[in-house]
Amino acid sequence: MSFGRTFPVATWFWRRLWSRRALRLYLWGLAIIVISGIALRVEGALFEMRALSLVSALSSLQVGTSSKAEALSRIPSLRADGTGPYGAPRCDADECVSAGIPNSSLSDAVFLRVARMGNRTLYSVLSWWGFRFWVLSVYVNFSSGKVSYLSYHLVVSSPHLGDAGVVVVEVQSKEHISESNPSLSAAADPGYRVSTSRKQPAQSVGIVLTPATRREFVSHAFDLKLRCLWSLAGCRTWNQLLPAAEGLSR
Repeated sequence: MSFGRTFPVATWFWRRLWSRRALRLYLWGLAIIVISGIALRVEGALFEMRALSLVSALSSLQVGTSSKAEALSRIPSLRADGTGPYGAPRCDADECVSAGIPNSSLSDAVFLRVARMGNRTLYSVLSWWGFRFWVLSVYVNFSSGKVSYLSYHLVVSSPHLGDAGVVVVEVQSKEHISESNPSLSAAADPGYRVSTSRKQPAQSVGIVLTPATRREFVSHAFDLKLRCLWSLAGCRTWNQLLPAAEGLSR
C-alpha cells in the first residue's frame, strides 16, 4: 500500500507545501526579508554619514577661542535651546544652542515598541534583521561671543534588551575639569578625563576635555566609528564607537 493511500491528508499537505504557488510565496517572503534588511542597513549607513559630519564640525570648534559666528557657520543646524545641555533647567551661559539627529520613524514605530513590550526574542530578531535605535545630540554654549562649552551625546541600541540595551557615548569640552569628582579617571593628559558607568562600564562612557588637552587626545574623542550600526552583530560596547579613546582610558 502506498504512502499516499495510507496517509492522504499528509500527502495532500506535503504537495501543497512544495507546490509552485507555495515556492513563489517562499521566494517573495525571502525577497522581502532580504530587501528590507538591506534598506535598514542603508538607513544606518546614512545616519553614520550625517553623524560623522556633525561631530567632525563640532570638533573643529575650540572652547574660549571659536566665535559664535564661526560655530553657527560650521553647524548651521544649531538652534536656540531654552534650557541647558541635556535638559538642564536653565542655560548657565549667555546663550545655549543645540542640534541633533533623531531616531528614524520606522524604528520608533516598530523597534522601540517591541523594546517597551520587553519581548527579548523579538527584539533580538529585529536587531539581527537590521532595526536599530540611535539619537545624536550636540550642544554648544556661548559666553561673551565665544564658545564656552560644547558636547555631543550619542545613544545607540545594542542587540540585547535589558540593562545593556544601549551604548552611550558622551564627550564634553569645558574650560576646566573639576577634580572633586572621584569617578573621573586621569589618563596621560591632565586635561583629559574618562568616566565609565559603574553599572555597565562596557556600555557607557563620558569623556571630558579642556582647552589644554593635547590635540591628539581631542581627535580621539571625536573619532567615531559607527559601522557596527549597520553590521549584522550591531553595537555592543562603547569602545567599538571610540576605539582610540578606549586605549587612552587605561
